[in-house]
Amino acid sequence: MSATPSRAVAYLGPEGTFTETAARLILGSQGPEDLVSCGDIGEVLRLVEEGAAARGVVPIENTLEGSVAATLDALAFDTDLLIGAELEVPVTLVAAAPSGTRVGDAAEVHSHPVALSSCRRWLSAELPAAERMPATSTARAAQHVAEAGGPRVAIVNPLAAERYGLEVVARDIADRTTNSTRFIVVGRTLPAPTGWDKTSVVVFIEENRPGALLQLLEIFAERDLNLTKIESRPTKAELGEYCFFLDVEGHLADERVGDALAAVKRTHRDVKVLGSYRRSGARRTDEADRIAADDRAYREAAAWLASWRGRIEA
Repeated sequence: MSATPSRAVAYLGPEGTFTETAARLILGSQGPEDLVSCGDIGEVLRLVEEGAAARGVVPIENTLEGSVAATLDALAFDTDLLIGAELEVPVTLVAAAPSGTRVGDAAEVHSHPVALSSCRRWLSAELPAAERMPATSTARAAQHVAEAGGPRVAIVNPLAAERYGLEVVARDIADRTTNSTRFIVVGRTLPAPTGWDKTSVVVFIEENRPGALLQLLEIFAERDLNLTKIESRPTKAELGEYCFFLDVEGHLADERVGDALAAVKRTHRDVKVLGSYRRSGARRTDEADRIAADDRAYREAAAWLASWRGRIEA
């Protein structure tokens, strides 16, 4: 069945990836026909830009590996799409094999390099002599092992094992149980504030000089805004020239956040808003009240200034 463009959600494929798991969680009750598998992050964004999909789901950060550079660069330089939501998905890895395969008999272990490195202890204990075979994704590894058969094992997520008909022979094999990946939903609009939000921007400084980053950070510190992420990336224009990706607590609609971004725009070469959306994780119950009080103070100060300016002779 073909997907309805107004409801379709494009995601980084192939089928069975953690990104598909995230997309299914985002879709909720919508059917699988609304999911469109894509070969790379650029294709996901292109389908949304062209209207073939209403939203796109791509990974942006992993607990162990850090930011996904391809996603950051695409948002900063290649598209005007906006982040409208985020979702954290725990990375659960299992060992899967064709039915009847004994783990100790496997001569090859297939998976994405990050997954292989995440399961070193289990591999050393259970398959010390098996050859590590890197794949472009855990889903591709599952597909290859399912098609090739024989004494092979794939390290994958449970969805990929199910999708490709493999039998799970060991569960929770990652060295660390706290590993998770943050996924973002991209589209054309920004959601309304919820009181538990985050705004993502990329800032281009005028020149690389002493104190440039400090000047930028002071703008947010002066307004008591918490930055949850600061990361530099090359601008791709000149060697040694960098831009800064920032995540700040609060919504673009909040007076403090808006005032800070206006100050950044005034004092820096450029600033691009990447999104303003509800933060993942548990919500602090007092956050909405605090933001409302802060916004009220900013509005009152603006009204006070306007009243004095109104006394200026024309």
